[in-house]
Amino acid sequence: MRLRDLPRRGLVAGGGHVREICGHWGAGGELHWMLQLVELRRPEGVLHLPPDAAHTLAGIGGPQVGVGPGAAVGLRKERVLHYAGAFLELRRPQLRAAELSRVLVLSSVPARATPSLVFSDLHGVPALPADVRAIVVRSGRVSAGGSTATAMEALVVPDEARDEGAGLGVVADDARVLMVVG
Repeated sequence: MRLRDLPRRGLVAGGGHVREICGHWGAGGELHWMLQLVELRRPEGVLHLPPDAAHTLAGIGGPQVGVGPGAAVGLRKERVLHYAGAFLELRRPQLRAAELSRVLVLSSVPARATPSLVFSDLHGVPALPADVRAIVVRSGRVSAGGSTATAMEALVVPDEARDEGAGLGVVADDARVLMVVG
C-alpha cells in the first residue's frame, strides 16, 4: 500500500495530518495495537492517542521534531522513542525545509499485544522474525506474496499468513525498513 494514498484526518491541533496504516482490534472493538503515520507540516501539531495504550514513536523522514510538552525530547530519522500520554505534542524547532516531518506511532495495549518497531537493512532473501506484522519501506524495494513496496509504502502481513506459519517469501533489494514485530 502507498502510504500517501491512505485516508487522512487532521490533527487535533496544529498543521498536519495522520493516516492509519494497520492494526488489530478485538471482537468487541477494543484496541490491541495500531500503527499510524503522522505528517507534520507546520511548526506544531497535536494528536489524540488511544487511552490506556503504550506508544512507540519512530522518526522516518523530514526534519527532526520535538516530542512532548515543555522541554521536548528530539526525535530524528531512524530513532525510536517510548511515549506515554493521551496527547502527542510534536514541534518542529525551525522550519528550515518545506518537507514534511514524518513520524510512525505504534500504540498498543500491553494486556493484549506488545509489538515493537525495529529498523533493519534487508538484502536478498532475508530471514525475518516469524511475528512480523508490517514492513514500512524507507528506501529500496521489498517484495512478498506477489506485492512490491518501495519508499514510503508498506506491506501488511495478514494474520492468516502469520498464524499458519507460512513463509512470507520476502525478497529485498537494498532496502532500509521499519518493521512492526510481535
